[in-house]
Amino acid sequence: MTPQQAEEILRALKHKSQTLAELHERVRSTGSAWTLDQLRLFLLCAPGVQHDQAAGTFHVAPRGGEEELKEALVEAVRSFAGRPVPAAQVRARLPNQFITTDEQIIAVARRTTGLEVFGPKLIRIAQ
Repeated sequence: MTPQQAEEILRALKHKSQTLAELHERVRSTGSAWTLDQLRLFLLCAPGVQHDQAAGTFHVAPRGGEEELKEALVEAVRSFAGRPVPAAQVRARLPNQFITTDEQIIAVARRTTGLEVFGPKLIRIAQ
C-alpha cells in the first residue's frame, strides 16, 4: 500500500466506520497486494484509528481542536505551493469553523511538524 492509499483509507475512516473486510476490498481495488493481516496491523498501529471489537469495525476518532487546527494549517500552507506566506493569508484560507488570530496561527505553526515559521510572521512547509 502506498502512502497515498493509506491516507485515503484513513480519510474514509474519519467519515464512516468500516469492517476489515470492507477496507481490504477497498485496498485491493486500488491495486495493493496487502493481506488482511497486513492491513489489520497497519490499522492497529495508525495514529487515531480505533477498533470497535464488538462491532468489528475500525474508525478514526475525532481529534481535539488544536489537532484539527494543525491539520487545517498544513493544508492551507500547502495550498500556496511552497511559497512563504503571511499568517493573515493562511488564516484567510482556513475553514470557517476556525476563529483565530494571526498570533495563534504563528504559535500553532511553530508546534506543528512540517511547518516552519520565519521572518515577520511568514509560514512555509518545512524543507
